[in-house]
Amino acid sequence: MTSLLSTNTLTLLVSNGGSVLLSFALSVLIGRVLGQDGLGIYATTLAWVFPLSLLADFGLGTLITRDVAQNPDSAADVLRDTAPTRLLLGGGLTLLLVVAAPFLSSDASVIRGIQISAPLVFIAPFFGAYTAVFRAYRVMWPIAWLNVGMLVAQVILTALVFLAGSGVIAALVVNVATSAAQLAAAWALWRWKFSDVGATHASPLQMRGLLAKAWPFALAGILAAVQLRVSVILLERLTNAGEVGAYAAASRFVEAGRMIPNAFFGALFPTLVALAASPPEMAKIFARVTVALMVFGITLGLIFALFTPSIIKLTYGDEFAPAIPILQIVMWSLLPSMLRGARTLYWYAREQERFVNIVTAVTLTLQIVLSLWLIPQQGALGVAIVILVVESAAFVALMWGRNVAAS
Repeated sequence: MTSLLSTNTLTLLVSNGGSVLLSFALSVLIGRVLGQDGLGIYATTLAWVFPLSLLADFGLGTLITRDVAQNPDSAADVLRDTAPTRLLLGGGLTLLLVVAAPFLSSDASVIRGIQISAPLVFIAPFFGAYTAVFRAYRVMWPIAWLNVGMLVAQVILTALVFLAGSGVIAALVVNVATSAAQLAAAWALWRWKFSDVGATHASPLQMRGLLAKAWPFALAGILAAVQLRVSVILLERLTNAGEVGAYAAASRFVEAGRMIPNAFFGALFPTLVALAASPPEMAKIFARVTVALMVFGITLGLIFALFTPSIIKLTYGDEFAPAIPILQIVMWSLLPSMLRGARTLYWYAREQERFVNIVTAVTLTLQIVLSLWLIPQQGALGVAIVILVVESAAFVALMWGRNVAAS
């Protein structure tokens, strides 16, 4: 089990690392060719699409991974049962986005871009259903190939349309086309390699029952999205663009630091689900996970505590010197954040989503209160302090409440 977890983590790390590099290359390509305005149109368009695709998923991806990990033979039935719900939610939100686009922006290019990219709201959740099954099977190589392959194709085709003289709208068309091809490839791979694993042919779940099962995961996603953005939104409202820029510069390093644990979590969740019936073995694996995450988080914290001034000057320049103390603090928040993430997956595997959501809601309230207090006094540094406090409090609550949730 440990060997499989390590192998899957490495596979997802390659996938995440390749995706980060290729996404960065795509961003640079668009920025170099189309300039700041073109990249802004591209980013603004996808900023509207991405949250709606998460809403269209409605937590079904996490539910699929857990249910199929518990009963691998149910994959075909689960995909069948969730398809109508995804079709209704994704299709409805896609049509809504197309109709609402003129009210979302005054820029004609952004409006057209949103309407062209709207199918991604429908495509992304369907693709996520197949990757959720692959994770449940603890077979990660299809996810790596599908993600990296799609981005390679997208970068190449985007470069070709730019060479042909086209602009940002053509780049968005390429994005939709390559995402649709990725979905088709995932379906073909499922049919070729995995669809004959078995099927229980159980009675289809009613949509209401399915949404009821998925609702805790959907709520978790909503709370996490709000928690991720609320302090930055308040920072923008209560200070100035310079403070936001300093925090954004620091947070990029934290996002890069999450690449390894995020890859690990993708492999960890189905492993914990598979071990849920054997609490001693589950506890043994989780103890090793906790130690590994602590070593990783402490190492990163110490590195950035010592070398942040040189790192900031080398990457962003002397102008971003105010980001130095922000990065030193916010990087330490990665340690409790990773431990919190692992503990969240532990409770998901134990079917204690409600407990996790209660903790998240309480700590979100704490985050808003602390942000309103510290941001006017400390600016972006106040946000870093708030994130460190909130992540630590959330992890402690998830650990302290283990007996409550278990009962």
